[in-house]
Amino acid sequence: MLTEEKIFELFTQSIHCSQLVAGEMAEKLGYDREQIMRIAAPFGGGMFCGETCGAVAGGVMAIGMKYGHCDPGDVKQNELCIKKTAQFLERFKARYGAKNCRDLLGYDLSEDGALEKAFAAGRIKEVCPGFVLSSIEILGEIMREDE
Repeated sequence: MLTEEKIFELFTQSIHCSQLVAGEMAEKLGYDREQIMRIAAPFGGGMFCGETCGAVAGGVMAIGMKYGHCDPGDVKQNELCIKKTAQFLERFKARYGAKNCRDLLGYDLSEDGALEKAFAAGRIKEVCPGFVLSSIEILGEIMREDE
């Protein structure tokens, strides 16, 4: 079970928010956690440049794991995936007012030294674990609606 303390500890060990969300959901959805965490690795810190929050990116990956399609012409599944993605994004933004890392964190990670400054100021510890836990919670809500 992930806690804010465990999440922050993993951050200090170079595990990213995107990996935590996608990895946590991978196990619940029957995917290999290690493989998914590798795939999710480059999405941390808003793809390391402050764009889409890694916890959001990991959540969108989880939507793909559950609702994604791979068969050409599968319009029904494609529409469901689009709908579930929109729900996830809307709920996250409703909670936090933004989806971009730089807006949520208050630091532009595309700038040299910004990540170190955010850690030193305590901002990563203050807000990022909550983004991870909220993403997982929102995903659970969305997926339970199908039951």
